[in-house]
Amino acid sequence: MDRVEGDAAWMRRPEKGTVLGIRAVLLFCRVFGRRGGVALLRVIAFYYTLFAGPARRAVQDYLRRMSRPAGFWAAYRNVLYFAICALDRVFLVRGETRRFHLTETGVEHLVRLRAAKRGAILLGAHLGSFEAMRAFAKHEAYTVNILAYFHNARLINTFLATVGADFKGRVIEIDPKDSSYIFAVQAAIERGELVAVLGDRVGVNEKNATVSFLGAPARFPTGPYTLAALLRCPIYLTFGLYSAPDRYDLYCEPLCEQLELPRGAREAALAAHVQRYADRLEHHCRLAPHNWFNFYDFWRPAQEDPR
Repeated sequence: MDRVEGDAAWMRRPEKGTVLGIRAVLLFCRVFGRRGGVALLRVIAFYYTLFAGPARRAVQDYLRRMSRPAGFWAAYRNVLYFAICALDRVFLVRGETRRFHLTETGVEHLVRLRAAKRGAILLGAHLGSFEAMRAFAKHEAYTVNILAYFHNARLINTFLATVGADFKGRVIEIDPKDSSYIFAVQAAIERGELVAVLGDRVGVNEKNATVSFLGAPARFPTGPYTLAALLRCPIYLTFGLYSAPDRYDLYCEPLCEQLELPRGAREAALAAHVQRYADRLEHHCRLAPHNWFNFYDFWRPAQEDPR
């Protein structure tokens, strides 16, 4: 596998299931409650963990790097937590936050941003549920735009747009072949809004930096940091960590208030910011080790990078 193939792996991986299947789970929830829906997900997660060998091995590799038990049932727990967070996205998009126990750490940073009428980039990861943080922000009247690559998740996002009135309107889709989406991001920041992006997956031909993550070299995209420097806006880390049965711990912390990329040291500056992100991501992964949802060979592209 070469580097480009590694980058494309997560982008090419098709979403599992169909909108019909999602509706079936929701119907099950309607009849038996969320607990009943979670019971059904346990069966689905077991089937997926059993037969999706590459995804299971990727989870086990991650858990070993975390010095955690990495047997079948540990991998199953990761898959189950992913399924539960995916189900909860629907309730959260609907604004049904009372179903969940939410704790908040660092919300004062968002309060100061709003008071100053400043926009910012919220940088997260495929860790837990960003939708929990977005639901909280919406409840507190913050405007959050989602900047993401949605090509391999069109079914679920189309469905979420039908259950959440403003979901579609608050999405800025990344197009690898067209950078005009940057103007939509700029407009949102200038309006004092928040733009959320996940920073732990590298797209095809996307600029990146190799840093240390869980004791091994791993590549992370540098786009969010370049964007923040261009728009002269701060970056805040945001994570929503899931704990069974229905708790989300929301975290917000500053990564950089003003990002500078000096001439002659641009790459080094970007790498330093990416390393800070990787360090904080590792910290939060250790807080909730079964919350990281990257079901592909995350480290292999970095190890096989020919540079």
